[in-house]
Amino acid sequence: MQNLTMLRNSTLILRLTFYTALLLLFASCSPARKVQKRGGYLMAGHSVKADRPGIDTYDLLNFAQPKPNRKFLGLFRPGVLVYDLNSGGKDRKFKRWMRNNLGRAPVLLDSALIDNSLIPMRVYLNNKGYFGAEVQRRIEFRGARAFVNYQTKTKDPFIFGQVVFDIPDDSLRYFLNTEGTASLITSGKQYDAYLIRDERERITRVLKDAGYYAFSREYIFFEVDTTREKCKADIKVRIENVRTKPSGLMDSASFRPHQRYFISNIFVNTNFAEMVGDSLPTNDTLAYRKNHDTLLQPNPDFYLIYKNRLRIRPAALSRAVFIQPGTPFNQQKINLTYNRLQNLGLSRFVSVNLNPAEIAPELQPEGISLLDCDIRMVRSPVNMINPEVEATNAGGFVGLGGSLNYRNRNIFRGAETFRLKLRGAFEVEPDLGLGIETRAGIFNSLEAGVETGLDFPTLLSPFRIEGINRNYRAKTTVALGLNYQQRSYYTRYVSYASFGYDWYSSNTTRHLFSPVELSSVSIVRDSTFNAILKDFKDPRYLNQYTDHLVMALKYSFIFNNQNLSSKKNYFYFRANFESAGNLLNLYSNIANAPVDEDGNFTLFRIRFAQYIRTDFDFRYYKPLTAKQQLVYRAALGVGVPYGNSSVLPFEKGFFAGGANGLRGWPIRSVGPGEYYTPVKSGFERVGDIWLEANLEYRFPMYSFLNGALFVDAGNIWLLRENEDFPGGKLDLKKLPASLALDTGLGLRFDFSFFIFRIDGGLPVYDPGKLTDSRWFSISKFQLRDITWNFGIGYPF
Repeated sequence: MQNLTMLRNSTLILRLTFYTALLLLFASCSPARKVQKRGGYLMAGHSVKADRPGIDTYDLLNFAQPKPNRKFLGLFRPGVLVYDLNSGGKDRKFKRWMRNNLGRAPVLLDSALIDNSLIPMRVYLNNKGYFGAEVQRRIEFRGARAFVNYQTKTKDPFIFGQVVFDIPDDSLRYFLNTEGTASLITSGKQYDAYLIRDERERITRVLKDAGYYAFSREYIFFEVDTTREKCKADIKVRIENVRTKPSGLMDSASFRPHQRYFISNIFVNTNFAEMVGDSLPTNDTLAYRKNHDTLLQPNPDFYLIYKNRLRIRPAALSRAVFIQPGTPFNQQKINLTYNRLQNLGLSRFVSVNLNPAEIAPELQPEGISLLDCDIRMVRSPVNMINPEVEATNAGGFVGLGGSLNYRNRNIFRGAETFRLKLRGAFEVEPDLGLGIETRAGIFNSLEAGVETGLDFPTLLSPFRIEGINRNYRAKTTVALGLNYQQRSYYTRYVSYASFGYDWYSSNTTRHLFSPVELSSVSIVRDSTFNAILKDFKDPRYLNQYTDHLVMALKYSFIFNNQNLSSKKNYFYFRANFESAGNLLNLYSNIANAPVDEDGNFTLFRIRFAQYIRTDFDFRYYKPLTAKQQLVYRAALGVGVPYGNSSVLPFEKGFFAGGANGLRGWPIRSVGPGEYYTPVKSGFERVGDIWLEANLEYRFPMYSFLNGALFVDAGNIWLLRENEDFPGGKLDLKKLPASLALDTGLGLRFDFSFFIFRIDGGLPVYDPGKLTDSRWFSISKFQLRDITWNFGIGYPF
């Protein structure tokens, strides 16, 4: 025992010595000292202190120059360190490469740049209504490092006073007053020049959607008067007519009203790339009418131009084209048409062009102009075959797999997508701790499967729902699949079929509804394994490895207000609801169906599950700088078995741990509750209740490498007491004591087209241990205490 204590103490001393030496190395290579020797100061940091709470210091800091070199974890600057280490001595080719590609020159204090930064800061404050604002700077020296502090000095901000519109064109005034869009500039708001800019864009957008194709923001002028009342700015919005004479002449005859434009003809060219350069007129044209009654619809919806063979049905294009002949030009519908045609997945390039209609002058309607719309599509390959090699980690089974994917994007000539995937993997099967030997070899487990699906770009329904299909980016998905798993203890067959709808009710809100989702699990167990399972009192274990069938109804609501063009805060919310077995149970009771030996109803001699399940996932994203972000997440889930089921199906239960949850533990290894077992078991742990919270700070490190610091908390619980899991039932009085807690550091390799992630999590508090050993002890830390989780993309 004494030797063991001495060994631990020696290990601790060696670690402290190593870390101390490492810190001394960084200190000896301090870029600040080298800069000072050359007669300068290292720009170590800067900050802004505002004298009013309404001033955004983050925006002001964006104007500050020069900007300090980035730090790694707030400790040191690796880019500067690499630059300095490769700057001295003989300038070899390798040193130049290291310095220029991996290094970053130290940013020096520059008083001239700092003073120049004050100008845009004052301009920004004036634009925010703080007229006459001042910004002062103070430089603080700490040895060879310099810190710059900016301080604002402002007076009371101006607010908008009277807001009047001067619009000589009655038609423009009509559309601006009747479009139902309120002005962004209202009396009583704080003056904001950026809001005035947005109001100019709003007016331009409203008029362009009302048919004013040639209208632009240059016709809109704002006059600001600050003399009438203290701290008030009166706004006059003036919209000029079109000038017809030189600017020197200012009489009424020098201007004319803005012209309104209407759509004349629409041409859709689905084979544009193939037709370019054709010398012979081999193109065909089809006039398409949604309504075949020419009295009700004399003009076609569009003219479809194609070559040799019509490869897509006009009705499929009609759902994506929102422009109609005879209607006013509408920029929003032009943009919507472009996006929907792109979303069909048939083209790698789409353009929507407008040209003056070729019409005889005597046929030109008085007071309006006509435009022809020319839509050009460059088709993508219809058939795609894509082989993939992948690393797998399903339920703790780590392995190597591959798949062959086939996709047809237009299988029925209506932009339907057919998908086929063949998949196989060899995996490492963990020891369940049951005394049964696993198969010999490293990859001792086999998994194979086939998946197929069909996506329709519309909601398939016996009822007419054309409006929903056009306006809500709707689609219908049909999927089938079969999976084969060969393990040491059992062989499992999983088959599934589903039918569902997917649509957007707005740009931020999405709905997923599956009226039927059928899955069947069939398991052939080893006789020894079967005997072990019978010793467990908890039906969960037996259910996990028993044949069962699930026929469920599912609905998901998703809200995401992220704006990729803006760095503002945003949040994501998802709510899932699922119910299974109710119709089957009702039918079985009405039909007085027989039951199995356990008293459960069956379908095709397979027991079906009956339960209700719901879960919620809320995430809040808060950008700190252009490349730094805080992410908060809270999640809750509850599943209640009833009727034909005493426990949830294994695949429908909740779990904790893994790459996207509690990263201090392997997947499905936490809980339930305060359940403790001295013997490690490979059985995956599932529960009826799930609660989890995460906090993650994301920051840039170097080039494509980003980092993250995270804290995770949560657990799973049971709804009822269970002999096999003492302490697993949820007790609200003991909730804090049953929450697992971890922290860690992650690396994100951002290759643009995908992100590879490594997270190292350390359990800080483990409710699954004895009370006196739940908290992490730094003196007992070993590298094997860290759980490494790998993933593709962000965890949330």
